[in-house]
Amino acid sequence: MLILDKKIIVYLLVFAFIAFNAGQLFSEEDPLNRSSLQLETLIEEVLRRNPNLEAAKERIQAAAEVVPRVQVIDDPEFRFMSDFNNFKSNSEFLPMLQYQISQTFPFPGKLGLKGKVAAEILKQFQNAKITTAKDLIVQAKKIYFKLVFNQSSLLINENNREIAKNIIDDSLSLYRSGTKGYEEVIKAQIELQTLDEELLTIEAERIFIVSMLNAILNRPQNEPIGQAVEVVSSPTHLPFQRLEAIAMQQRPELKELKAMVMEQEMMAKLAKREYFPDITIAAGYEQMTKNLSDNAWEASISFKIPLWVGQRQRRQVREAKAKASANTNALLGMKAMIQGQIKDILGKLKAVEEKLLLYETGLLPKVLEALKAAEISYRTGKGDFLILLDTRRQYQNIELTFEGIKAERETLLAELERAVGVPLEEIQ
Repeated sequence: MLILDKKIIVYLLVFAFIAFNAGQLFSEEDPLNRSSLQLETLIEEVLRRNPNLEAAKERIQAAAEVVPRVQVIDDPEFRFMSDFNNFKSNSEFLPMLQYQISQTFPFPGKLGLKGKVAAEILKQFQNAKITTAKDLIVQAKKIYFKLVFNQSSLLINENNREIAKNIIDDSLSLYRSGTKGYEEVIKAQIELQTLDEELLTIEAERIFIVSMLNAILNRPQNEPIGQAVEVVSSPTHLPFQRLEAIAMQQRPELKELKAMVMEQEMMAKLAKREYFPDITIAAGYEQMTKNLSDNAWEASISFKIPLWVGQRQRRQVREAKAKASANTNALLGMKAMIQGQIKDILGKLKAVEEKLLLYETGLLPKVLEALKAAEISYRTGKGDFLILLDTRRQYQNIELTFEGIKAERETLLAELERAVGVPLEEIQ
């Protein structure tokens, strides 16, 4: 009876352990499904889940294996031969058995150059991975700011629907008092229905934005996304010269092109080494099956004669130099393009920040004041109904434009960060 009780206790402990671990497993919540979604959380999840970035990591692993592999000499060769002549079967030298082992040694420096070529290719894959990660980050940020703008549009729509409902109530009151006609009630109701239609469009846009986020996150399309938290970046006062200098040092595309130039330069040096042949050293043993006293050792050295240097090796040198020159020109073109990108984004940022200041300090307060005045005037029966509707629409359009400019500014900052190659926080 005592043994049975111990078994039951063990079973209960095992069950409790399993249940505890299962509870912990299921209690782990997907950070993307929380009520609020931070931009940093989204970027972390994109870099962790995206399959393109995982593929880039695997390419690096494969290229890293090439560097030591190409610097190892070829395997030695073993040869066995048996000579037997039926027409001279009485010969004391036949049949004969031959054993031979040989090893080819590359001309000094060839293996080292092959390793350097593979190392430059590895650098290309490493920088391609960084490029993929930065492209994913800027893509995630752009979609995130679209989501923020969509949420702002929803709030603006809800606010204006409340304003439209108040206008309907005021128009009904004025109609009952005989101050205004019923046509104003109808127009106010149409205004509310127009906002209802805009709400459907906003909700459809959110579905599309969430699907784009799930796509780069490698998640099912029906997975939910939390409410994006608005990001307000500090004003930027970064000079073009400083950003350009940093970009020339940090952009992974430039590093990748530099590695391609170095690869072809190493290939040209390797092609020059091909002027000199590899050497094969062999040692063998001949065994006479009839007359053992005539057994013999043999040794040999052989190499290829570079007879077609002009048609082969020199062409390889010219080919590598031409590719290196092409990559150098591509590098210069990339630098010019980066300079243009930074200049263009800085110009757009300056214009956007001036617009933000204009809307924040001028247009928004004034149109809100005009809307309140029009509402009060209309509620007392003195104001013009069409002026009230027009002011409400102006207020909605200015609000939407203001939120759109804020999202555009954050998007431009993300593009500037991508153009420079490092986070702007590090520069500032």
